[in-house]
Amino acid sequence: MKTGIEIRFFPDWGRKEPLWSHDTYDIVVKTSDLPISEELASGLHEYMDFWEDHFNPVVDYPESGWDSEENRLWFAQEGDRLISELTDELIGKATILDERLSDSL
Repeated sequence: MKTGIEIRFFPDWGRKEPLWSHDTYDIVVKTSDLPISEELASGLHEYMDFWEDHFNPVVDYPESGWDSEENRLWFAQEGDRLISELTDELIGKATILDERLSDSL
C-alpha cells in the first residue's frame, strides 16, 4: 500500500545518499530532510561510500563490476537492510521503491 510520498532507492555516482524523488531522475532526497535516525542516515552514507570504493561498471572485475563477490553480496544485503529500516522509520510518511539495478548488486 502506498503511503505519503514515494522515495526511490538506488546508488549513482557523485551522490552521498541513494535516495531520489519519485518523479524525476536528477532530484536527490537528502537524509537531512527526512525524519530518520542519525544511525540510519549514517548507514546510507556509508552504503554509498562502499559502492563507490568497490564497484566500477567500466571495469570487469571478473564480470560484475564488483571487486569481489563478498563485497557484492554485502552491498545487496546492506541495501535490503537499509530499505527495510527506511520503510519502518518512514511508515505513514513515505513508500520506499527499490530501484537498484541488477548490475549494481
